Amino acid sequence: MARVNINLSEDLLAEICEVVGPRQRSRFISEAIIRSLKELRAKKLAVEYQEAASEIRKINEELEGTIGDGLD
Repeated sequence: MARVNINLSEDLLAEICEVVGPRQRSRFISEAIIRSLKELRAKKLAVEYQEAASEIRKINEELEGTIGDGLD
């Protein structure tokens, strides 16, 4: 486990201490960061899926007219 120093506003630290207590701050902050990273990764993946779907639709539209070619 690595030790990290961070800066928090006095108000934020007081709220964290009020909610989780002074002996649980590290765990709380760690879990909050993990949740935030998961959310950011999910949003990034959603954007990538949207981009892929747009590309697939574009390719399908380009190929739409060629599917029946030569079958008449």
